[in-house]
Amino acid sequence: MKVIAIAFVFIIAEMNFVAISESVSYTECKNVMALGSATAGNYSLLLKVRDPARPGYQVLCIVPKGYEYDYHSPWLGYKMHFVVEHKFIGTTTLGDVPPNIVKAGMMINDAGIAFSDADTLCHIVNPTKHAWDDFDWMRYSAQSADDLNEAVSLLHDVVRMHAPSVAENIFVVNASMGAIVEADAINFNVRFIEDGVEAQSNYPKVLWKKHLIYPVFVSPSFYSNKSIWAEKGDRISLGGLTGIFVSSIRNDSVTVRMYPFGFKHEIKCNDGMAAGNFWVEVKNISEGKARLFICYKYFMWEKKIKEELMKNGKVKLEDMMRISRLHTNELNGLRGMCEGGYEAATVYKITHAYPQFLSSLWFAANQCSSIFIPVHICDIDIYDAYENGTASQLAHQLLSKYGHGNITKWCEQVEKKFIEETEKSEMEAMKLLNQGKFMEAKLLLTLSDIKMQIEAIEIEKDWLNGNFSVIS
Repeated sequence: MKVIAIAFVFIIAEMNFVAISESVSYTECKNVMALGSATAGNYSLLLKVRDPARPGYQVLCIVPKGYEYDYHSPWLGYKMHFVVEHKFIGTTTLGDVPPNIVKAGMMINDAGIAFSDADTLCHIVNPTKHAWDDFDWMRYSAQSADDLNEAVSLLHDVVRMHAPSVAENIFVVNASMGAIVEADAINFNVRFIEDGVEAQSNYPKVLWKKHLIYPVFVSPSFYSNKSIWAEKGDRISLGGLTGIFVSSIRNDSVTVRMYPFGFKHEIKCNDGMAAGNFWVEVKNISEGKARLFICYKYFMWEKKIKEELMKNGKVKLEDMMRISRLHTNELNGLRGMCEGGYEAATVYKITHAYPQFLSSLWFAANQCSSIFIPVHICDIDIYDAYENGTASQLAHQLLSKYGHGNITKWCEQVEKKFIEETEKSEMEAMKLLNQGKFMEAKLLLTLSDIKMQIEAIEIEKDWLNGNFSVIS
């Protein structure tokens, strides 16, 4: 009886979470990849917008090959010794860097493999205090993986150890392929993608039915949808305990809310809007009835993110930067990419040519208020401001002063210049690499990147003082 009672309390708590989801701003991570013919060149792209579970200033951290550290085993807590086999650069919270355990929310290693994650709501996890979190999971793979298949296998090893303290979607990308892992402490599923665009946030798709809250309260499948003629007072469900209630129908609009709890939303004919956990689109209105299309809101979120990403054709670096700055009001009430708090964004560009040298990350300490700057995986150093939290603090000050989206056009002007400069440096580095001058190529890229990192900080300081002439 005690077990049943605990289960009942858990279900009620989860139902409350789902029911009030539209009224509470829960931060979430967002992952987007572009591969193969979807990109504008011989490279893959991976974007993660991080809403960190470990709040604080977001920084970059280089962990070199040969670095040694101890960490606890995932059940009994005995000491395990690790030696980093592949240098990696992570985006992490200040304080989660050596000599502490590195807790990067996204990273790239010198085998040209990039990782990013998004937690999902599932309680199939390791219940002990020694369980491994998502950062431990990715670090375990990134520090050792020689290629994408090994990276996926190492992620699977963590599940075989039943180590995870949280269920995850993990994106893994190299120059020619991507993988989307959905997993918890018992289940593991991987989808390999060679071509196209994929997006996912904090929800399962393949493991939808394993994570009981989703089929019970939303729908039997992530892809469930319904087109239906509805009247005032109708309750429409996709098969879960929550759904849409039609409050009123006018000549040119329909008012709906999520039931059992939710705010009212007026939706014009031929328009759509998020209402609680659902997307509702009004297709037609006739004689007091409305034809509605209803789906899980993140089904539509993925569709809109992909459309935005590819609206200019082949996906470029700047397209990833652009969509990282989308706000809720630009997505009809769906989850914005840019929401506030301690957000940070990183775009990974994995090249076919010399991926261990020319692959790069572009980091914005807060993409809504700062400039994306380049760092190549072979770089020997990074400007201090991006390692000690100064860049992140400056981004917060800019966001506080100017608000969301108000300095984006200036950021994009600087980024365009930086991208052009970086492409020139990479061409010079390629010549050196073809000649076997590997150290010279590393130094060239390091100095070029640090120059732009310093320039970005100085420009942002000018902006904080109200001087925007620096980019005119």
